[in-house]
Amino acid sequence: MTAHRRRGTAPAVHACFSVREAPGITVAVSHDGAGLVTAARHTAQRALAEAGRGYLGGRVELRTPRPPDRVTSRPSAHAPRRRRAVRRAADRAVAQAVAATLRGEAAGVRVHIRPPL
Repeated sequence: MTAHRRRGTAPAVHACFSVREAPGITVAVSHDGAGLVTAARHTAQRALAEAGRGYLGGRVELRTPRPPDRVTSRPSAHAPRRRRAVRRAADRAVAQAVAATLRGEAAGVRVHIRPPL
């Protein structure tokens, strides 16, 4: 039996950030198909530095929708745009999760993926 997806829900990126006193950012990403580990690390470091907390470190947990299976007989022209949309949503989610954690709010953030045009 396969998992059922709720209808009417747009795909989203979930990000969670936890602060550590030791410098350095570790990243855990599900379904990394677009090089999100490096992008998430840089986004978290930039968000910490912009908040004046560049000396801190932390852990980013990032959940993205599973990428569609690649079909070699019919390559999709939308695949690069979809990867770019997922990466932009991941950047926004990580930045919002870092800011929320530094404000003392809930660390989990959900950002909808804007469909490629």
